[in-house]
Amino acid sequence: MASDDLDHFVADYYRRFAEALLAFDKGPMRDVLAVFDRVTEAGGTVFVAGNGGSAAIADHTVCDCSKGTHVDGHPPFRTISLASNVAMLTALGNDISYDAVFSEQLKYYLTDKDALLVVSSSGNSPNVVNACAYANEKGVPTIAFVGFKGGKLKEIAQTVVHVDVENYGIVEDAHQSLIHCLTQYMKARKTG
Repeated sequence: MASDDLDHFVADYYRRFAEALLAFDKGPMRDVLAVFDRVTEAGGTVFVAGNGGSAAIADHTVCDCSKGTHVDGHPPFRTISLASNVAMLTALGNDISYDAVFSEQLKYYLTDKDALLVVSSSGNSPNVVNACAYANEKGVPTIAFVGFKGGKLKEIAQTVVHVDVENYGIVEDAHQSLIHCLTQYMKARKTG
């Protein structure tokens, strides 16, 4: 690939990324923040789940939410990635089903003070869909960050942030930026 091809590809990628960031409906971010605030005030936990790149976003989300929003004298924002415990994931995948690796963990940990954030570019991964359905059954708030056409999660999650783009990289970049934006706001609000 010639350097001018690379220059064109890079310019096109970032053009589409910028367009996606400007185009998606920002309104649901207020609802996400309201859930985060309710969970923090109740002393609960936001559980986060995703596969592949979205699993990495789930893990990164814990860092940004828990450490990144912490200010002495304010209640902590507790978050746990359901994708980060490899022993648990492989035990559940082997002994039950990979489709149940997140919903089974919710059976062990979820309380009425908590919420669930699922991250999925397609919105159709069975294990995140099952986790969302389980959390809905238990009456806790469910949030989905989705891309493409939104998939099943767009239909069943209570709060949906939909980045309507048909490119995994751009969707994942946008999803991570949502957490950066929200958590930086949450910290700025505390520090005045």
